Amino acid sequence: ITLGLDKLETGLNKLRGRRSRSVVVVTASQVLMMNWLMDRLNRFSETHENIDLRLNVTEKLMDVSHGEADIGIRCGQGDWPGVNKTWLMDEEAVMICSPRLVPPGKMACSEWLAMQKLIHDDTPHPGADFPSWNDVLMAVGAPDALESGLHINSTSAVILSALSGRGVAIARYALVKKLIETGQLVQLHPDHRWPLKWSYYLVTPQQKVMRDEVKVFHDWLLQDVVSDRS
Repeated sequence: ITLGLDKLETGLNKLRGRRSRSVVVVTASQVLMMNWLMDRLNRFSETHENIDLRLNVTEKLMDVSHGEADIGIRCGQGDWPGVNKTWLMDEEAVMICSPRLVPPGKMACSEWLAMQKLIHDDTPHPGADFPSWNDVLMAVGAPDALESGLHINSTSAVILSALSGRGVAIARYALVKKLIETGQLVQLHPDHRWPLKWSYYLVTPQQKVMRDEVKVFHDWLLQDVVSDRS
């Protein structure tokens, strides 16, 4: 039945004529949409003017598994029911802060780091092996952290707090890469990174045949991520 409905939809699209525009509903979390995906969506739209993208900003995977979105970008262990998944890239954690906060030459200084306010990301990261501040400080030879730092249960708010100079944070690299490249954030102890057991995946509904325009976006994003790594 699903296959028949998909074929019917394809046929109706053809009957509407070549000028009809296709719509692809893309879902991702707010922090990923803001810090990683939006620029890519803009580039896609510039080169695929006949495909409209609609954004569904949510943390819920069920929007994809229930067919409420055509394609999603999710970060996790990849063990989600009801979806097909395609690996995009692995993830790691890094230390960041505002360039206004760290003096020149102190980005790899353990003594300076030990004196800073630490921002704790209390967002759940089940199965990710996300490093604690004690893990990070031990790796760079700094004293253990106190629990009295700034605790935030939102990854996007953690990044915003680091941007505003509230302290030093641990963040997923993909979410802060652009901010580091543009100088809005600096990466502390850049020789140290903490690989996570989470990766990014493209996910699509298992019960729905991928439409041509969704396949175009799927393949384009895969290639864009490959180009970004090279």
